[in-house]
Amino acid sequence: MSWASELPVELQRRPTGLVGLTGLDVTYNAIHKLIWDSFYNNRRSDRVPLQFKVFAGDHEYPKCRTNKRQSYEWYIPKGILKSGWMNKHLTMVPAVVVVFFDLDWDEPLWKEKQMECATRVEIVRNSLQGRGTKVAVVLIQKNAPLPPGEDMVAAERAASLCSACDLSAKQLYVLPHTDHLIGYTIRLENAFYELAQSYYHAEARKVKSHRDFLNKTTHQLLFVRHQFKIAFFNELKQDSHTALKHYKQAYGHLLDLRMHDTNLLEIKTIAGFISYKICRLSFQHTAPLDAIAQFRKHIDFFKSRVGCPELAFEHSAWMSKQFQVFGDLFDEAIKLGLTAIQTQHPGFYYQQAANHSISRKQLCRGLCKPLTQVFQPDPLESLNHLDFYGQRPWRQGHQSIEPPDVQREKEGVMALQSLEVTVDHSWLIIPLLSSAVAQFKKYKSPRMKRFLMVQMGEEYYHAKDYNKALMLLNKVTWDYRGERWWPLLTSILDISLKCAYLTAKVQEYVSACLELAGPYVKLSNEEKTRIQMNLTRIMSNDQPEPEPGLEPSCVENARLLWQTSLESPCVFTMDVQNFVPFVEYKAMFSSETCGADQEVELQVYIRVNCQFPIRFSKLSVQLNNAIYNDYCRVTDGHGISAASDGDFTDKDLYLVPGKTKLYTFTFLPVKDDINSQIEVSSMVLELGSETGRCALLRWMGGGGDALLTPFISPQVIGKPQIKHGEIQWNSVGVRPKTKVLPRTAKVDLDLCHQPPCLLNEFYFLSLTVNNKEDVDISNVRLSFGVKEDSSTNMADQLIQVCLDTPNLGDKTVNRISDIDVGTIPKGGQCTKKLYIKNLHTGTRIVFFKVEYEVSIPSRQGTMTCSM
Repeated sequence: MSWASELPVELQRRPTGLVGLTGLDVTYNAIHKLIWDSFYNNRRSDRVPLQFKVFAGDHEYPKCRTNKRQSYEWYIPKGILKSGWMNKHLTMVPAVVVVFFDLDWDEPLWKEKQMECATRVEIVRNSLQGRGTKVAVVLIQKNAPLPPGEDMVAAERAASLCSACDLSAKQLYVLPHTDHLIGYTIRLENAFYELAQSYYHAEARKVKSHRDFLNKTTHQLLFVRHQFKIAFFNELKQDSHTALKHYKQAYGHLLDLRMHDTNLLEIKTIAGFISYKICRLSFQHTAPLDAIAQFRKHIDFFKSRVGCPELAFEHSAWMSKQFQVFGDLFDEAIKLGLTAIQTQHPGFYYQQAANHSISRKQLCRGLCKPLTQVFQPDPLESLNHLDFYGQRPWRQGHQSIEPPDVQREKEGVMALQSLEVTVDHSWLIIPLLSSAVAQFKKYKSPRMKRFLMVQMGEEYYHAKDYNKALMLLNKVTWDYRGERWWPLLTSILDISLKCAYLTAKVQEYVSACLELAGPYVKLSNEEKTRIQMNLTRIMSNDQPEPEPGLEPSCVENARLLWQTSLESPCVFTMDVQNFVPFVEYKAMFSSETCGADQEVELQVYIRVNCQFPIRFSKLSVQLNNAIYNDYCRVTDGHGISAASDGDFTDKDLYLVPGKTKLYTFTFLPVKDDINSQIEVSSMVLELGSETGRCALLRWMGGGGDALLTPFISPQVIGKPQIKHGEIQWNSVGVRPKTKVLPRTAKVDLDLCHQPPCLLNEFYFLSLTVNNKEDVDISNVRLSFGVKEDSSTNMADQLIQVCLDTPNLGDKTVNRISDIDVGTIPKGGQCTKKLYIKNLHTGTRIVFFKVEYEVSIPSRQGTMTCSM
């Protein structure tokens, strides 16, 4: 049906009057070439709408019927519109033929040249015998003409030439070959435009004059044909409003025709042509509502007129083309300034066009099959050379209700069905969906855009372009996950899995398996088991089994691709926040804060929801300080397919479906993290082997439930609940941060002194350090002194401090630092004698500072803390 549903090129182009130029040698004459270029090139919008074509002087134009019909009484039309009629008047029958002739007014051989020019004009008139085409003559001259009335010789010779050529004065022009050639060309164009309008007006009137000879009993087709021709001539005349009126009349006459299976295709074809013209002119006249109303009327009338049931796919093809061309017209109008809205834009029409093409594909599968025999003669032999638009090639010109040859009709139907089998419908559907996606994106309809992208992915899959199908489907899966459309997501993932298998894309295949084997997709347990088995195979560096429903040839190609992929290791990282796998993870620090001398405890909970147990190879937790990462790892030395030995340990990554497994990590904080936070950056769970295929599943932050993002993970409420010896997953919260607090010193300082302190007296102070730690403290250092007076800043000269014995040195000292006290045993104490001598009256503030080291036992050994 594509042959009948396509709009001919001549229908879609803007009709412009044809002007034929003869007498120009554009190949060997440079001046003629410049003249032709001035007409043909740089056709700006401000120039008159004409098309120019060079013809030979003796060119044979299409013959006009010499025996003009005087009566239609016994005439039975064979069809509505001849297939070559529009093209004939657009490119073959000129409205004006212009004869160019090199002749100056002062030509010495004037008589001979005049006779030669008249001969050329006569040749043109003879080749146009019976047509109303206007003929004009343009004299190519070297010099610019004198003002009118001054050159008497030119006036006389012009009158003589007009008489010899049988031309009116308005059909003779002069074209001086000067620097202002383009200006003269534009003036000539305007004159030719007036002649062309006169020609097309006469042609339209000539067709209109036939109306009185027609009757509605036998000439219904002619009412449509004549109105179409009148409208088309008015378009050529650039009278679009009159053209629109006659196109509407033609459409009205068309709907009055008696319709049956033998002529329905022709009627629908012409109806599509006329409706296209009406809609296009309505948009052109800034009447979009009229265009939309006409299109709806058109579709409502013909949508149920399918015709021959064995060729029902033809109707779907025709409907698709109607929606497509209207969408194109609508889009073109928008580009020219029309404003569309979210509920009425070209995207809806492209979508409907795609839907009808999909219906066409489905009907083709049910109705069509290749020919098993060759028909002689071929019923489709003249398929591309029809006399009338929309007619069957094996019975052209027949307008009877019943086909003239039943057997020939059956052969033609079978030939059309066989022809339809050769059509790759997916490549008709994909561009339509792509156009619809662009429109819905433009008008901010994201759900419609995603829906159409899924359809595009499915069509790419059917077209065997699996890479593009996979790319498109991957773009929309996240949105369907976020909105919990599990049935839709299941369907999309199923196609993605098949595409990944057929292209041997390991990462995409593993991603789809991890999700399809999970609890949320709508698949049977048997199917999930099959998918998980394939996942185990591929991560064991083996080939997966083919997906069901694939063509054997495609499976064989896929096996070769998988075999090639086995030859080199494949390690890839998959961010879990981008999909919903069957494995979940939560990280929780045992408390929100911890002391600098306490071990930090990190609990990692992992649960799988697949069909049978699975073994991972490595678990790694990354913290914001990489120094702790070595303490937060678990390596399972068994292979992915190894069964459990029944002894579950922290070093075992064998996970049983539905059971939550806890891994506890402890480490001591480093000095640099005191008063700052330790935070889980990510967790990586490795599946497979780095020497073969290895998938790194990476969670960011502390994880959470599979359907929640890290930003809305549940808060910790108490400790995880344990029921029947198993951790309850829903009671496990997420605490990805803990703060390290400084250790509290366990020493007491006792200061004894007897005020007041007199001027120039060595004032005695006794400082006792008591060890309250549970162990000995070592490397005890004491610092003391007097704080400076910020107002006088004279402490260095006014105060002298001494240790153990009073003495006055060469200079004053207001502080003593790092006095080695040594080791103080558990429960012991140490006393130091201190002296202060004031050389000036005033208030003094004395400070003391004790530093020491203490060794604290831990599971990782003895830790030394500096206090």
